[in-house]
Amino acid sequence: MVFPMKTMIGGFAAGLLFALPAMSQDQDQVARGKYVATAADCVACHTAPGGKPFAGGLPFKTPMGTIYAPNITPDPATGIGNWTDAQFLRALHDGIGANGERLYPAFPYTAFAGISDEDALAVKAYLFSLPPSVQKNHENEMQFPYNIRFLMSFWNILNFKNSGSQSVAQQADLARGAYLADALGHCAECHSPRNLTMGVDSSKYLGGGAVDGWTAFNLSSSKGEGLGGWTTAELAQYLKTGNVAGKAQAAGPMAEVVENSTSHLSDDDLNALATFIKAVPEQAASGPDRFSFGGHPTDITGYRADAGQHASEGEQLFVAACATCHMLSGSGVKDGAYPSLFHNSVTGASNPDNLVMAVLHGVERRGSINDASMPAFEDEFDDRQVASLVNYVKDMFGNPQGKVDAAEVHRLRLNQLAPSPIDTLMKVGGGIAAAVVIIALAAFFWFRRRSTSASPQPL
Repeated sequence: MVFPMKTMIGGFAAGLLFALPAMSQDQDQVARGKYVATAADCVACHTAPGGKPFAGGLPFKTPMGTIYAPNITPDPATGIGNWTDAQFLRALHDGIGANGERLYPAFPYTAFAGISDEDALAVKAYLFSLPPSVQKNHENEMQFPYNIRFLMSFWNILNFKNSGSQSVAQQADLARGAYLADALGHCAECHSPRNLTMGVDSSKYLGGGAVDGWTAFNLSSSKGEGLGGWTTAELAQYLKTGNVAGKAQAAGPMAEVVENSTSHLSDDDLNALATFIKAVPEQAASGPDRFSFGGHPTDITGYRADAGQHASEGEQLFVAACATCHMLSGSGVKDGAYPSLFHNSVTGASNPDNLVMAVLHGVERRGSINDASMPAFEDEFDDRQVASLVNYVKDMFGNPQGKVDAAEVHRLRLNQLAPSPIDTLMKVGGGIAAAVVIIALAAFFWFRRRSTSASPQPL
């Protein structure tokens, strides 16, 4: 049968008209998914240093062993290309993988459970729009019995509950901020302490935590260690740029959060997030604000007078390695690219870990508004020298409390987990679990042997 040309063209045009809304809807879903994935900072955890985005391989050290982030690109063999919508939702909301395996909470499903189905499926659409990366997933290196995923069922009973946004009354103007902070941003995963089972301690919500050797500071409204001395506008600015002159500059994991996630949020969402965080109740006693230490350029004319002959090791290292950018007076430069060392939340913290980590590993933060870069000195200075430099900076420009020694610098250099009660619990738990397994196996073989010996013998 031969169709007239007009009929064929008309049919094609009609089909195109029907297809265009669907295509537009798909693109809208992908764009929404990209924004949601950015707010959740998915790329930070699912990208190894120097690796392809979302291809996995980033290690997470825990007291139970090392967990490696999986490939979440749409490659069907090594990624999630064969995952259905139901499997994707089950992973985010229930912590269960495509094959029914229990996921470890290094993947923050306890927070992602609060993500709406619509937003979650938009993230899946975005991930599936990306080019697939063929990269086999690295096997986790978990100690026995924590390599038995079924045990996560018991962990979930103790820790899998929505605890974050319940800490603040859910008024209408806080609802969006709570969604951004708790469900998408999972801020409590880093900025809250852990309980003995390594779950988030909801009783100390946003009261401060630790990640990869860095201190994740208290985000509650406490004066001193928290954000009680910050305005909502300053917090929104920090989330946008990573820099608030006279208060703080983002470094380490927080610099990655700013660079990959919060700097890309809309102004409305940044204000909602900042408003919510500022409403979090106090989680620590009040004291001097971390950024309040110092106040004027330090006089070191004596160093110049005797050419540093009577200077301490820390002062000599400061003049040689730091003063070029931060100035001899510690005042930095006005645009914040080289921040002041006084009125600085890191030098003013009682805990010196972040200052040590910045000296060892440097600072890299890229953004659409401003960049920050500081060289790493881990190959230049030994542990004793780093300790001397950090202690000098704290004495001269910040909070003189909380000195560091060479042993602590060495631990941070190697990213070793700090000793804690959880270590003892894990060792005891491992011993008990091993004993239970041995007793169960012995009982099984004993009953089997007894039943065999009790069976009637053939004539």
